[in-house]
Amino acid sequence: MSTTLTSEPSTAPDGPNRDRPRSRVRRVWLSVLVLAIVGAVIGGSVVFAWMVNEVRFDRPSAEFDEFAAQVEGLPGVQSVESERWVEAPAFFDPTSSLFVTVDRSGFPGVIDAACATDYPETVSWSFRVETPADSTVMLHSTSVPDAVAGVSRCPDFGFEAGPLVDELDLVAPGLVIQPIMWNADKLALVAIEEELPAGYTQLLPLVQHADDVVAASGVDPAEDVEINAASLGLVFVPRYGDAYARLLTELAEDFGVTSFWASGGDDMIDGEPLVQIAAPPRFHAAIEDAILSSGLPIAGDPIRFLEQ
Repeated sequence: MSTTLTSEPSTAPDGPNRDRPRSRVRRVWLSVLVLAIVGAVIGGSVVFAWMVNEVRFDRPSAEFDEFAAQVEGLPGVQSVESERWVEAPAFFDPTSSLFVTVDRSGFPGVIDAACATDYPETVSWSFRVETPADSTVMLHSTSVPDAVAGVSRCPDFGFEAGPLVDELDLVAPGLVIQPIMWNADKLALVAIEEELPAGYTQLLPLVQHADDVVAASGVDPAEDVEINAASLGLVFVPRYGDAYARLLTELAEDFGVTSFWASGGDDMIDGEPLVQIAAPPRFHAAIEDAILSSGLPIAGDPIRFLEQ
């Protein structure tokens, strides 16, 4: 007796149906890829926004807190503000900073502590040094660990900080001055208050005694010094300080000048020297004559008068 075997219908997809599982897989992977790209774009945008806005993320350290407490306990130190943080995108590279308010007598002790510490990271230092004549001198520097720099880790301001603080105490009583080195060789003295009660005349002792200030700082006296304030901007060789002070006194007392800016050296405007003055219009001609007859390097520079 014969038996006829019948084959069961094939379950394999035929024609267009054969590619459906592969299509589903491709759609899943495409969705995952799109989500990954969108996530990367959003993440990159967030990190970029953090970079632009300089967003800081605290990274506290017991070792750094201990060092800050040691500094705060030094004689003459009034307060210490400490911060340790990271910024995008280098989240692995923390920055440690100390803002120290100290009187003049305690300042050397803080510098000694900064030089002697074995704290293993770079420290950004800011000092607010209060002087006996009620001057305030703002100083900024960075100290790098010996193992990194191969040299002393003492804060390097680019000038002799202690003698300069003492000289500023003599010639700028009551003022808040920030000395800073610009272009590596030019000492700038920045009056950081927006408005001075007596106008720029309160800054004239800085101008008059510029040679003494520069000598105290240890900077090359042949280089320009800059006085920078809201109402006075002047770049000059220190030996002209006394003559500039006389001219500026005359302009303020006799011709009502309230603001004076003279660009020169590396600070010229569009490559050209320019003197800009705020004064009553009725005195403009007399001011031009006074500057022209001063014999100073700015005597032949063009003058622009500004509204008071």
